[in-house]
Amino acid sequence: MEINELLNKQYSFNNQDLFSDLPDSVCDIIKSNMMTLPFKAGQYIFKEGEKPKGIYRVKKGKVKKLTQTNFGAQHIFYMCKENEFLGYHAVLSKETYADSAIALVDSDIDFISELDFIQAVNTSHLLSQRLLKNLSHEFRVYINATKILAKHTVRERAALNLLILETKFRNGSQKDTEIIINRDDLASMVGTAKESLVRMLKDFKEEKLITSKRSSIFIEDYEGLVKVANFL
Repeated sequence: MEINELLNKQYSFNNQDLFSDLPDSVCDIIKSNMMTLPFKAGQYIFKEGEKPKGIYRVKKGKVKKLTQTNFGAQHIFYMCKENEFLGYHAVLSKETYADSAIALVDSDIDFISELDFIQAVNTSHLLSQRLLKNLSHEFRVYINATKILAKHTVRERAALNLLILETKFRNGSQKDTEIIINRDDLASMVGTAKESLVRMLKDFKEEKLITSKRSSIFIEDYEGLVKVANFL
């Protein structure tokens, strides 16, 4: 299995096929009142502690999932890419959102109301089974994300998160992938201070592992970054 496939399997929800090949009657329920909403970069899609109104799908753009610390800082623990769903955990558990979702870049987000989503789940055994499988897989992804913080050094975490982000922003060739993320957000993902992250990125550039331009990062030596990440 290739490295990017392993990364995708271990650190990605992979729920893009949630609504694929469902019966027409179920698709009609889902699409009956579905809306596509525009969100500017930095705009909240939903907030931690709020009561859920429905579920969301990233039609275009990227969305960061995060929690707030007691000191007001943010911890970004996941990045959603195109076609990924979010928000259904709170709807299914009938609890408030345990995290917040913010558009990383200007994004178009599909919204499906709680009522329509629950009706579709109750109507389709296939959809229920997929949700059960997805929730089980996502638990493993959360555990893997926790292991990154517990088992890896800051240098390894920085390299590993760049590799994970590369899978989110990939548009073909690994070398040409433009990872668009500001240093505050990347530091939050890595779990370190912004100053430490900046020094780490400077080291990576001096080692010719990456190049950068403003908020964009390009991986120049993929295999070298894998070694730094201590991934395999």
